[in-house]
Amino acid sequence: MELPSAASSPSAYKLVDTCKKAAATAASVTAYAVLARGMARELLPPDLCAVVSWAASLVRGHLQPPPAQRRTVVVKRLDGCAISCANLNSFYDDVNDYLATRIDPQSMRRLCLSGAGARKVMSMDTGDSMTDVFEGVRFTWTSVSGEGRKGPDSLELTFDAEHTDMALGTYVPSITAAVEQARRRDCKLKIFMNEGSSWRGISHNHPATFDTLAMDPPTKQALIADLDRFLKRKEYYRRIGKAWKRGYLLYGPPGTGKSSLVAAVANYLRFNLYDLDLSEVRYNAELQKLLIGMPNRSILVIEDIDCCFSATSREGGKERKTLARADYGHGDDDSDDCSNKSITLSGLLNFIDGLWSTSGKERVIIFTTNYKDRLDPALLRPGRMDMHVYMGYCGWEAFRTLARNYFLVDDHPLFPEIQELLAEVEVTPAEVSEMLLRNEDADIALLGLVEFLTAKKQGGKDSVKA
Repeated sequence: MELPSAASSPSAYKLVDTCKKAAATAASVTAYAVLARGMARELLPPDLCAVVSWAASLVRGHLQPPPAQRRTVVVKRLDGCAISCANLNSFYDDVNDYLATRIDPQSMRRLCLSGAGARKVMSMDTGDSMTDVFEGVRFTWTSVSGEGRKGPDSLELTFDAEHTDMALGTYVPSITAAVEQARRRDCKLKIFMNEGSSWRGISHNHPATFDTLAMDPPTKQALIADLDRFLKRKEYYRRIGKAWKRGYLLYGPPGTGKSSLVAAVANYLRFNLYDLDLSEVRYNAELQKLLIGMPNRSILVIEDIDCCFSATSREGGKERKTLARADYGHGDDDSDDCSNKSITLSGLLNFIDGLWSTSGKERVIIFTTNYKDRLDPALLRPGRMDMHVYMGYCGWEAFRTLARNYFLVDDHPLFPEIQELLAEVEVTPAEVSEMLLRNEDADIALLGLVEFLTAKKQGGKDSVKA
């Protein structure tokens, strides 16, 4: 049986016929269009042809969207009209540092490379451009060279005019904020100590961080959250009329990591430390000069605050807290004005939350003590010491942090026994660290810790029996 070919089927014939008619129609339309255009050129006067062309372009202009208007912001390397009297523009450096973190080497035709050692910084070459996307909006930066000696180098920021408010109100401030944060992260911290009425600083290289700190995890997280909240509340403190500062009291037995916590806070905030030794300060005036001399974004530390002041009798049955110090040779003065002879607790409190507390902003004040019950209640109230952080004996979670720090282990056959012993024995993180330091072999060091905790437990029982 022979099947019919496709060419002989009725549907195929219809399809071919339709295609022929469509081709003929298209040819006819094209011919008519050419004929009409030729007739128009021949019959219509030139002025009327120009009007028709203008009307056609006007219709196209209404149908097509107009090109977006562009705005340009020029950031010059130097401020001022003449180079001889100009100053360096710090925002120019901020933009350069920011763009160095946003450059894609794969998309740049030319790159400038600078820096010393292993750290290299990329930047645009003169005449090149790059695009930075911020919140979905494209901003274009172009490096422009000054014309000889007539003008300085500059960076030009170009964007659509509709995004002007975002560019000036959000994008530009975000550049400054990002650069400041990066610089704080990369800068080397210092710790300052007082000598008379001035500060002397040295490099602060303490490696303590919240990740390596052996302390109660909920307490640690609460402190980190409080620090984060403090940093974000600049406008909040201004609105409620309070000085932008925060006070922390670290208390607990010796060897529980209070000094390490201070270092961890400094490393977390990237604030310099100002370690105030009150025994080196003779008068309230010197104390005020020292405290006013502290810059913003700094941490004031007074360790063992309970040892700094003692109560002395005053007239009218009142007490005046003065520094417990050795005689400096001024004790022969019979004047009733003790403020001229020694520093007082009230002088310190005036800086913490009195009129002098507004002399700086974004400051953290930390007091440490082994004996919280010995402190004057005036030091402890909110507004002075806002958060009290107890640094207690080594618990199970704190030990696990130490084991991970020293041996990079999260589990060990001796861990269950150590956990039981830590629940029964009061031992400080410093004592546990000392035992772990005695050997680099985890098995030997942990076995030594078990023996130490067992002996301490037995010693506690013997003392109870006695």
